[in-house]
Amino acid sequence: MAGKHTIHEREQEAVQLPGRAHKMIISPDHFGPSRYMAFGVADFPARKHAPGHVHLQEEEILYVLSGHGAIYFNGEPEEIEPGTCIYVPPGIEHSIENVGDSVLKVVYVFSPAVKQGSYDRGQS
Repeated sequence: MAGKHTIHEREQEAVQLPGRAHKMIISPDHFGPSRYMAFGVADFPARKHAPGHVHLQEEEILYVLSGHGAIYFNGEPEEIEPGTCIYVPPGIEHSIENVGDSVLKVVYVFSPAVKQGSYDRGQS
């Protein structure tokens, strides 16, 4: 495989999705050539709760880098903090609430790859 294999987060622009700034860094539609996975970071503003959404086909893994809050699965909260790793199976409604005074930052991986923000419109 020829070409560049590395990218820095600052090389991708954030997209404002409901309740978060979302940077899809690697995916079929971004820096790649990933075909089966998507990777990025999301920043959740202080004292905000991003709306729930569902990924119909995709599994998601999130890892909390900074901040404190809760992830809700079908309305039930679980506390999250730096170092928390989260698995989200397909078809489960989930949302993230930042309960702190600073940004809650998470990294995420989807498999199969997902179109950025498609799940916020009820599509996958």
